[in-house]
Amino acid sequence: MAMKICVVCGCRDVPTVDLDIPVKSNTDLLKSVKVTGSKCSKCGEEYISGKELQAIEQIEKALKELAVGA
Repeated sequence: MAMKICVVCGCRDVPTVDLDIPVKSNTDLLKSVKVTGSKCSKCGEEYISGKELQAIEQIEKALKELAVGA
């Protein structure tokens, strides 16, 4: 996800990077996932696409169901 400007601070240096996104889970199976996104070089605000966000939400849902079924 290429960002041209940070919506938080207005910085124009928002390179594409690999981000380590925490996963909400009641298990120790998965703590985080790596996705490609953007990160502001000034304030550190991170951006991911809606597609990646939906995938993370599906992972969290599956982990929650797995924990309940255990």
